[in-house]
Amino acid sequence: MTEPAASPVPGLPLRSNRLLVRAFRSSDFRDVHAYASDPEVTRYLRFGPNRRRDTARFLRDSIAGLAEPEPSAYHLGIVERATGRVCGGLGLIRRRPELIEVGYCLARPVWGQGYATEALREAVRFAGRRFPGATLFGLVLPQNAASVRVLLRCGFAAARDSSPFAPWMTKSCAGSCAYQLPPRRIAASSPGGGR
Repeated sequence: MTEPAASPVPGLPLRSNRLLVRAFRSSDFRDVHAYASDPEVTRYLRFGPNRRRDTARFLRDSIAGLAEPEPSAYHLGIVERATGRVCGGLGLIRRRPELIEVGYCLARPVWGQGYATEALREAVRFAGRRFPGATLFGLVLPQNAASVRVLLRCGFAAARDSSPFAPWMTKSCAGSCAYQLPPRRIAASSPGGGR
């Protein structure tokens, strides 16, 4: 499979052994809609299950958002390098200058293969370069044990004080637990960091 040309966004795409994390393209519609319209995939998420127009709007907004000089959100596709198929999505959203929310989802056929952990580890490294000094956080409903395990594997810890994240713990995120990765831990996870 050939890999995409260089991204207009510095630092993208992200590469791991099995995955490429890159900007979405309009041609990703079929793959994205397959997981975004799946009620089981979107069960614990803020969106979905998507209708076709929801997925089209998401892709349009994600592509336009990354074209801005200083994007406030990085909605990225998780691509299997072996097949070129978009098998999930990952987001980094700047909620405040010092707070970056992470989120991710994967298509059911790739659950249990470690893709979420692999993609999030690369996103943590990218965030350390793109948002130096910021704290990363993720909001997870307690019953979403798989997502909790992903965050813990990537160095996140349960927030002792969830008040900084309260503005985003509403509606579908009401009852969520906050997990955070402070800047010093992000630096330690980056190549050459923490040494």
